[in-house]
Amino acid sequence: MRSQSRNLLAIASIYSLVTAHPHPSEHSSIKPRITASRKFDAGDMYANWPSYDQLPLDASYPTKAAWGVWGADDVQGALNHIINATILAARDEIKLGRAINLNMDLNAFITPINPNRKPLNHVFQPGSGYSDDVVVLNTQVSTQYDGLRHFPYSTDSNTTTYQWYNDLIENYDDVIGPAPTTVLGIQQAAQKGIAGRAVLLDFAGWAETQNISYSAFTGYGINTTQLDAVACWQGLPANWSKPGDILLVRTGWIQQYLNLTTYNQEILPWDPELGSVGVNASDDSLAWLWEKKLALVGADNPAFESTPFDKTISGVPRSMHQVFIGGWGQSIMEFLDLETLAAELHALGRSTFFLTIQTLNINTGIASPPNAMAIL
Repeated sequence: MRSQSRNLLAIASIYSLVTAHPHPSEHSSIKPRITASRKFDAGDMYANWPSYDQLPLDASYPTKAAWGVWGADDVQGALNHIINATILAARDEIKLGRAINLNMDLNAFITPINPNRKPLNHVFQPGSGYSDDVVVLNTQVSTQYDGLRHFPYSTDSNTTTYQWYNDLIENYDDVIGPAPTTVLGIQQAAQKGIAGRAVLLDFAGWAETQNISYSAFTGYGINTTQLDAVACWQGLPANWSKPGDILLVRTGWIQQYLNLTTYNQEILPWDPELGSVGVNASDDSLAWLWEKKLALVGADNPAFESTPFDKTISGVPRSMHQVFIGGWGQSIMEFLDLETLAAELHALGRSTFFLTIQTLNINTGIASPPNAMAIL
């Protein structure tokens, strides 16, 4: 790690500090936004790209936040990595025309893994000469896409300390109140359109070849040394990532869950010691991910990262969820069904594919089923 003084000197040469207009919020006292923004243009997207060590751009920002990296008023965050050129280039991944669903049944879990979330309610509504169905669901009970309003930074879980991406939302009422703002709503992802090259790292498959055994329901952390070994095992080059890639990690969680008895599936969420295998939440992991310029990450487990959220990042108790969603404007996909995809890719000797995501187009939305589809 560079010292803080070296960081500040480096940042000062790359970024400009500006005072923006205060938040137009009627719910709190007016205060100015001080924003440090990267100087860039669309013709050279990665000029002056900050290293992980140079985050955040201003010392007042939360831990490793990327506020201002795409501009002080940006609302797309990591999805800015997806441009027309990255989608066009990803066409080369379509070789067979084989489409693979990556979404679990919306009612896949007998008891939602977070039992505070109510299970899906699906009823039929017959009409005269036709039939409808009515679905009421928490968007986080099956395969899910976490939008940028889902997980703010917080120092103490008190709503008064919540901080959302780019400091664009002032109050929690603007998210869940009777007249919420639309900024950072899930509709932004829907209207952006998410498609491009995706990479699957099959940790579970690699671990089996290495005789590494673990319970998916404990906080087993996958580190970057292991992820690099997985990439090598799959035959990927050392520089396998491209800007705008979508990274998926198969942890083996879904495979182990489906191997449980129905009874054990039902009682699993009530286990007070329940954790989850996932990518280790650490500065090492975050630096590894940041430098790859990923548009999106996802996994077959409940959180992408390992749980519980009891890790420390840059000396501060933080989760990857906070840094990704609140800090980088980077969404997360969870509970992806990667079993068929992994088998198909291994049979073909491939690790990359074309991926499409289409979230719900609902103003002020917080999360959504991703409607994820891989095309080989």
